[in-house]
Amino acid sequence: METRQPKILIVEDDPVLRSVGKRQLAALGFADVIVADTGEAALELVDDQRPSLILMDVGLPGIDGNQTTAAIRETEEQLHLARATIIALTANSDREKCFDAGMDDYLLKPALLADLQRILIKWLGDQAVCSS
Repeated sequence: METRQPKILIVEDDPVLRSVGKRQLAALGFADVIVADTGEAALELVDDQRPSLILMDVGLPGIDGNQTTAAIRETEEQLHLARATIIALTANSDREKCFDAGMDDYLLKPALLADLQRILIKWLGDQAVCSS
């Protein structure tokens, strides 16, 4: 029985880090990856694409990652949608603020491939074990 691969959204304003994230996910066998460079773009993609997991940069310009996460959580609650897993990606942000905004976990960036794999296995379980 074939398991459908989860859709992953990377929300990152730095084009180099977006590219690195996509390459890391590809190396782990994830092909269904979408990207957004702002919180506003992320909100549109979440509404349209419904990703299973979101890697959220905290320090976004405009609507930051915490505000974007809070807006996603509010929409999920209002519309009774399945809760997407949201992982904070940050170099130095306050963990508690991330969790208070509704994020599920925390990953320091730049994220090492092994750390990314660990967090994907933690939150996606068997879906994170992809064949390349």
